[in-house]
Amino acid sequence: MLTLRLLPEEELVGVADPEPCVELAVPRCIEGSMTIRTLRLTPADLVRLRTETDLALADIRTEVMRAETAWRELLGEWHAEGRAAAEASELDMAVLWRVLEDLRASL
Repeated sequence: MLTLRLLPEEELVGVADPEPCVELAVPRCIEGSMTIRTLRLTPADLVRLRTETDLALADIRTEVMRAETAWRELLGEWHAEGRAAAEASELDMAVLWRVLEDLRASL
């Protein structure tokens, strides 16, 4: 879990550039061991990071929703084809087989 800490003034005494006064701790798991990497950021960097993260997550959500919509459309088509084949006076085994194969391939 990421943690943020505003550095107290006494920790910034004598630092060449006190502007990066926000510490971001990032945990990383490398080859089974957990390490913590700390980064110092300016408040402006932190705001920029948050904004870019929000934009990236919005893009991911959009793609997930698009993929889910496409999946539902495909599923609807397979359902309609399967229902039509099942309701036909003579079952069209080729259509049923294709619907089953498409469903298996998508899983």
